[in-house]
Amino acid sequence: MLWSNWISFAIGAWLFVTGWIPALQGEWNMIIFGAAAALFGFLAYKSWQGIVNGLLGVWIFLSGIWFGLNYPQNFLLVGIAMVILGIWGATYHTHDVAHGTA
Repeated sequence: MLWSNWISFAIGAWLFVTGWIPALQGEWNMIIFGAAAALFGFLAYKSWQGIVNGLLGVWIFLSGIWFGLNYPQNFLLVGIAMVILGIWGATYHTHDVAHGTA
């Protein structure tokens, strides 16, 4: 398992846990997408799973902008990190498949 998968899992778990804090708003969004991000971060063995994780990051980032939250920093920073890790995971696994090591 890649280090980026563990970080993606930790970020998803972070979103899930912080979703239970009402002051941050967007609770259900954080809980549902945090659980999905943790799951795909933990099970990201194929490049498409890295892509899905990156798309979850895009949604989390955009939801921090669209929903007019009081504290959107959590969404924005986590979304950016997930997009970067999703791209990393997708390109890493693609590299493995191309070289026959996956």
